Amino acid sequence: MKTIFNYPSLVKSFIVALLAMAGLTAHAQTAQFEYDLKITADPAKRAAYLKQSGEAPSPYEQVFSLVKGSMQVATVVDKVDLRKDQYHINSTGTLAAVLATVLNDQKLIRDSVGANGPNGLVTNTYQEKRGNTELLIAKVDAPKSIINFYKVSSRSAPIGTDPYAGKLLDMLTVGYQFIGRDLPAKSVVLPVTDGRSLKTYTLVRGEPWDFPFDGAKVKAIRYYKTTSKDDTATFEIWFSEKEHVPLRSMIGLNAQYGATIQVDLKKIPKL
Repeated sequence: MKTIFNYPSLVKSFIVALLAMAGLTAHAQTAQFEYDLKITADPAKRAAYLKQSGEAPSPYEQVFSLVKGSMQVATVVDKVDLRKDQYHINSTGTLAAVLATVLNDQKLIRDSVGANGPNGLVTNTYQEKRGNTELLIAKVDAPKSIINFYKVSSRSAPIGTDPYAGKLLDMLTVGYQFIGRDLPAKSVVLPVTDGRSLKTYTLVRGEPWDFPFDGAKVKAIRYYKTTSKDDTATFEIWFSEKEHVPLRSMIGLNAQYGATIQVDLKKIPKL
């Protein structure tokens, strides 16, 4: 009788396929990070700058004028998918109820995709949309070692271009760069894009903290960005010593904004 199926061979192939799928799953980490976003603002300072410069505030900036001193203004949810050789991070910032009503439920939407390798995350495409402003896109042209900047669509002509060296990060990946990797022992230089331009962040390792978190204290390491006459914006980030996830980040905007943004993680997800 002619044998139609080779059952031992089929079973072996099935087991190999299962092992391969298990291997892919073992290399994948998907987690959701939820943050409270607080703004401390001086609306008068911003208004004075706009009057002097002749600039008009963007629609999303209206939130600054509604802040009285310091207040929580939004919730940010980051969906982080880390796989064996690639990653995808999607972030949505939703305004608090009162502000959402006043500002027509505007959202901060960011998205980053790229490669995940032994040396960490490397950005390929970063997108950002603030409220009803135009979508900003930063896209790498790897063969030319440049990053192109677009508005609305990457099919249109770029509105700007910057060369870069080394690995490229963005405002999302800078916070998740060290999951599964050692934290830098000293300072680290990182080229970072915000969708508009490319800047070099020198993050200096600061002091360890007993960080108050979720009703307890968590060991954390603070890193802070160096500033200069041409770049006065500050940036600080606290990484948990165990998981290397961002517990808090603070951005002190340039003097013309008169505002500080603080983002606090609510709970460390299981990784």
